[in-house]
Amino acid sequence: MIKFCPYELVPASFNAWRPVYLDVAKAVISHLSDPRFEFIHFGSSSFQVGGKGIIDISILYQPDCREQAVRHLEHFGFVAQHSDKPFPDTRPRKDIAVIFNNEKFNVHAHVIALNSQEHLKQQAYKAHMLANPADRVAYEQQKKAVLASGKHNQDEYGKAKSPFVKDLLSRM
Repeated sequence: MIKFCPYELVPASFNAWRPVYLDVAKAVISHLSDPRFEFIHFGSSSFQVGGKGIIDISILYQPDCREQAVRHLEHFGFVAQHSDKPFPDTRPRKDIAVIFNNEKFNVHAHVIALNSQEHLKQQAYKAHMLANPADRVAYEQQKKAVLASGKHNQDEYGKAKSPFVKDLLSRM
């Protein structure tokens, strides 16, 4: 079982990937389940890449149902993205933390239209990373290099590692 609790903004760090990330995502998705929406676990924690240990989930909504998806997350205590440069209101991210087996995990819920370009990109990127161990190793190395350069603010860290992701997506 999980318990939702307040999100804590922490400095970016590197944590080895752990199978518990899959269990946490599954529990969160199960708790959020609603027939109006679909959910996917994506990002590093979904494809066996170490990093901040944040669980990224997309809540996928039907056309014209974005606000319903946002309200659904807020009902559980999700709050506005903790960032100096948040995603726009047309594509929000909501944040929360969960206690799972007496351990706290931060969760980012991305509110995305079902079958949108972004949704399809997330699926393709996850499938690629699961099928390509060398790219997973390279991504971990990129993350470690970003941290070694002194970027521990989550916004700076994300910006510094994004060229790797964009390059990979452009080659897929």
